[in-house]
Amino acid sequence: MLARLKLVLVASAAAMAFAPATVAAQAGGRFQVLIPDFQPLEGARNNFGRDASEELRDLINTLVRHQAMERGDIEDEADNYNLDMRDLDCLRTIQLASEINVPVAVCAAYTEAPDRTRTVRATIRDIQGAEEFVLPEFTVGDRDGDKEAARQIFEQFDRYNNQVLATALCTEYAASQQWEDALRQCDVALAINSDATNTRYLRAQLLRELDRNEEALGEAERLLEVDPFHEGALQLAGYIATVRGDADAGREYYRQYLDINPGNVTIRMRIAYEMAQAGDPVGAMGFIQTGLEVDPENADLNEQFGNFAFTAASDAQSAYEMSTPGATGLTPEAAQFYGQAIDAYMEVFAVRGAEMQEGRLRNIVAAHIQLEEFPEAVQKSGQFLETHPESEVLWSFYADALQRSGRLDDAIVALDHVLEINPNHPNAALRQGNWLLQAGRVDAAVPKLSEFATKNPNQADPAARLIFADGHTKGVRRDDYPYAIRLFTAAKAIPGISDRQRREVNFWQGLSVYSQAIPLAEPNTLASAQQTLPAFQEALRLFEGTEEYASSQNINLQQFVDATRQYIEIQEAIIQRGR
Repeated sequence: MLARLKLVLVASAAAMAFAPATVAAQAGGRFQVLIPDFQPLEGARNNFGRDASEELRDLINTLVRHQAMERGDIEDEADNYNLDMRDLDCLRTIQLASEINVPVAVCAAYTEAPDRTRTVRATIRDIQGAEEFVLPEFTVGDRDGDKEAARQIFEQFDRYNNQVLATALCTEYAASQQWEDALRQCDVALAINSDATNTRYLRAQLLRELDRNEEALGEAERLLEVDPFHEGALQLAGYIATVRGDADAGREYYRQYLDINPGNVTIRMRIAYEMAQAGDPVGAMGFIQTGLEVDPENADLNEQFGNFAFTAASDAQSAYEMSTPGATGLTPEAAQFYGQAIDAYMEVFAVRGAEMQEGRLRNIVAAHIQLEEFPEAVQKSGQFLETHPESEVLWSFYADALQRSGRLDDAIVALDHVLEINPNHPNAALRQGNWLLQAGRVDAAVPKLSEFATKNPNQADPAARLIFADGHTKGVRRDDYPYAIRLFTAAKAIPGISDRQRREVNFWQGLSVYSQAIPLAEPNTLASAQQTLPAFQEALRLFEGTEEYASSQNINLQQFVDATRQYIEIQEAIIQRGR
């Protein structure tokens, strides 16, 4: 219902009076109304009740859309359930109407004063919607009192129909997501009958759709004051309270709901899902845990618990890293959640085996990796691949686990399996190249990346950037210019590299050649000049055309160009002088 609020449109049986005819309608589309004799109380004579109800049936029969059941028909239906007309108090009337599929019932009872005035209390009941339209109590005199009582109830029946019409329009507008129009019609209905619980619940949902959460929660709470067991209101209140950040209140509303439906696993899972979607995966875990205490081997509950625990771990770690700049390592809270996720998922795997979703198996391996339990990650990956041998996702995670365990060659082979399953996998070959570069195995990495770029021309730049990044990190930043030059040369040799990427590499290769040559030129001898002049000339050539890249990085290219030219002039002068 509530990931994004899905309206449960409350089209009550009475509201169906304004909808197409149903089985409750008689020929001509008129809807039946059950009106038993008014009930005498405290010794009142019963002739008034019989006459008043008959008068009311006649008035109802003047309506276009409604028709009162004949008294004889009511007696026949009551007799089918071993009831007499005098037994039809309001509760039994509602039960009878429900059994015979009559959408509306009118219940009335009265007391009689010594002066033979009668005080009447009456309600109109929406049978399917289980709503009560309570009429104001009134008193009628002895003379024509039965007609007056029938007239007053009939007038209230007209108000009831106006409320039903407004509720039906509210429902119709809501179904087409015209929230403001729907809200206006619900307000009209509630102005007529403020105790219409279904209409008030619908209004609360509309306010939620309009992002007026405070008002929506207020409506739900008002409804719960009238009906503490209204399941929809409890769910809505729980959701809104959780979204507002009041997780404790949200959990309490949901707990009350589950007190009504303690053994319903589907409802428990749905509520827990709504809590997690609203940002409270830890609270959702608590609701599922209660179910697991009753049924610890339930695969559905364990799977959902694992999902929530995995999310809670990620959230806890993210919150820690955001609040602690530069933080490293896993927090104890996140570690606990990851462990709980693994345990729950493994319960599911024990039941479902090959039928278990790959994503859940991936989460198990990922959790072990997060916990730096690399041997366990390798072992679990191998176990899962026995049941899911064609899963590129699991092979990919298996490769990660192997690489983190220091088994690089096995990891490369695992990624080869990924590429066998999916030759167009977006990053398997890049990861192979990156891992080989990290291990210092440049001679193995470059051919891998070159082959990958040849097969996937649109990936040439990413492949070249991996090599370039390694050269920049291990070469330029560590003043190891020979290494940098070697890697930059290899990066530009990747088939299909773009001109833009080439210019970036050229700048840094030029700078590396220039920087390497400077100390070699310091003796200022003929030999040093002859050795370094070609290097400075190469640096100048590499700098050419890199203006756009240098400018984008706020690098003063002209400074390096001028310095390089100056070194070239000096070396040329030394050589000329030496000759």
